[in-house]
Amino acid sequence: MMIESRLLEYKFQSIYKFVSIVYMNVEAGVDFWNFNEEAFVKSALKFNRNSLLHIYVASTLYCYYRDEFSDMTDDDEVEWWIKLLKVYKIKISNVDYDEDDNPLVEKWFLKNEDKFIKFFDVISDEVVHILFNDKHFLVLFNRLVSNVLIDENGTYADYVKWPENSRNGDGTIKRCRIPQWVKHAVYHRDKGRCVFCDKDLTGQVNILNKKNFDHIVALKDYGTNDPCNLQLTCEHCNKSKGAREKIPKYKYQSWW
Repeated sequence: MMIESRLLEYKFQSIYKFVSIVYMNVEAGVDFWNFNEEAFVKSALKFNRNSLLHIYVASTLYCYYRDEFSDMTDDDEVEWWIKLLKVYKIKISNVDYDEDDNPLVEKWFLKNEDKFIKFFDVISDEVVHILFNDKHFLVLFNRLVSNVLIDENGTYADYVKWPENSRNGDGTIKRCRIPQWVKHAVYHRDKGRCVFCDKDLTGQVNILNKKNFDHIVALKDYGTNDPCNLQLTCEHCNKSKGAREKIPKYKYQSWW
């Protein structure tokens, strides 16, 4: 049964603060850590609405703020978080500690840890909504994703538990059918045009141009079957790319 896309009421409250943290971590090459390995495997093998970027955003923000709160003593910061989570209908406690009890904020964070985990999971959808349109970011992110599949010597790693026979002999992920909802998302993000040559693929101008859905990081290079690892190309550019990694000069249409 096909699940239709939904209209979601995003809050976008202070969201670019969180987008910036995720972007800087990806630019710095900060790998997945302290993440749900079972969810990662599920999303890497087969296209999933809970994308690998969702998983990375939630785990990265949790780890980042867990470290931030360990050194924080500012009560105003606590008040800011309480107001923010209230916007997302997540009720969080404000516990008073003795002034000599230090650090106060870290203990407050640990007391409400489950609420923060829920919050980061909720806003991961808003962060992905923004970053999915940044194709330069997606190239960096998908290269980072491949680090979970290969080790520093370029051979496949097994520190994440994979189901038996879920991968090829060299550790690369097997190709699978691309669902229609993924094709719709990638098609509309790329405006129905080839990301390499900008050829129109809508079929409204030229019905001979065939659209292809291409992996940004190829499966043979330890890419994944993830919605954030796909781009729209014409048949010629997809086939001429061959074994070479070819990064297009992404172009964006001005709003006016």
